[in-house]
Amino acid sequence: MHEAKKQHETSPGIKRILIVDDHPVVRQGLAQFINQEPGLEVCAEAGNVKEALEAIEKQKFDLAVVDMLLENTTGIQVTKILKSRCPGLRVLILSMSDEPYYIKGAFQAGAQGYITKEEVAEEIINAIRQVLDSKIYLSGRVAQKFPRRTLDRIRAGDLEDSVWEY
Repeated sequence: MHEAKKQHETSPGIKRILIVDDHPVVRQGLAQFINQEPGLEVCAEAGNVKEALEAIEKQKFDLAVVDMLLENTTGIQVTKILKSRCPGLRVLILSMSDEPYYIKGAFQAGAQGYITKEEVAEEIINAIRQVLDSKIYLSGRVAQKFPRRTLDRIRAGDLEDSVWEY
């Protein structure tokens, strides 16, 4: 686990972010462009579930950006674990996959957003800000996988099994 800054060094009003991805270059790249944004700070990076749990035990985060496919687990499982330990933590899934199975699982596990890794940096920042503002976020490519009524229900927070028509 890499801690970007110590807890006491964070300015008031700054949204604290944890990145969970098993590829160091992805974590570092995300951290670099997120840290350039006003009001956002990556305070820790984790390469697996154990490191993510160690991070949330040491400090409080507003948002976790979680890769969907990690070595030996999924972002769905990581989201469930993080949300069980920190119910108020907001989660944005960042994934190579736009498969409805993963999207459904992510939201049912407690994620508030899902974006594909093919998006540009500005759109990832937009997703982060929307999720931090308590909104549900789906990237354009992901949204195309669902009928309009399903999207409206997902965005309204209705995540029951009957919602997931595709």
